[in-house]
Amino acid sequence: MSRTRIAPLVLFFVAQLFVVSIAPPARAASPIPSYFFNEWTITKSCTQLNSGSPAHAQAGLKFRVDPVAEDGQYRLRTIDRAQKRWAGGWRTLKLEYRPGRRMTSVPADFECIPGEEASSPFLAMRGYSQTAEPQYAEEHWYGFTTINGEAQHILIFPRAARGPSSVIIVVQDADSADDVTLDSDGTIHGEH
Repeated sequence: MSRTRIAPLVLFFVAQLFVVSIAPPARAASPIPSYFFNEWTITKSCTQLNSGSPAHAQAGLKFRVDPVAEDGQYRLRTIDRAQKRWAGGWRTLKLEYRPGRRMTSVPADFECIPGEEASSPFLAMRGYSQTAEPQYAEEHWYGFTTINGEAQHILIFPRAARGPSSVIIVVQDADSADDVTLDSDGTIHGEH
């Protein structure tokens, strides 16, 4: 190759390096809001009471999400109270952050009136299960675990608010392959 051909190639290569070096860095994933790491107290549970256990979480129990990531996952930190304990599946729940829009109010589907669990949209879908991860537009934590022998999708929707329903947990059956009606779906509300 002659020197006249090499010079344009070298200049082209140097120009490409220059363009790459001044290009803005790729945007990092949106950070997880700080209120996603609050500590909450369960105030009411609208999960099916005849699911083989006294609801998934009893009023008065506390939890938070551990802010230390392990392979991109976070852990639910359960806090037992006197004579009230979290079921084992909750203790091993690993969570992943799902970005989305901020939840500013409680959607009607997530409302919870203790004693009127049958009014819950999740419980109205008797015998319904969803094998794939449920999708929501609001930012939330997502985890998959087995509680009382049943596979469950767990979605935790923290809200930037204090007081009742500042966090909502959605429990959704993930498996009914054995034709057993699980009916332990529902919502659990907590406060910060």
